[in-house]
Amino acid sequence: MARYYFDTLDGAQVVRGDEGAEFDSLDVAVQAAACWAAEIGQGRLARGETSDVVVEVRDERSQQGCTIRASMEI
Repeated sequence: MARYYFDTLDGAQVVRGDEGAEFDSLDVAVQAAACWAAEIGQGRLARGETSDVVVEVRDERSQQGCTIRASMEI
């Protein structure tokens, strides 16, 4: 298992996920990050915000593995 971290982009600010979580593979971490982005989006949408949610997945060496962008429109 490898440890992956989810960083969230909020406008121009990056909120680093310093705790991380262990996953069997990058693919599983990406699926978890997509669910995380959807949860953030639901919270924003409930407040009337429709800005994109961007989550970056990085590994233990801080190398970026994937970027997930969730968009919402009303």
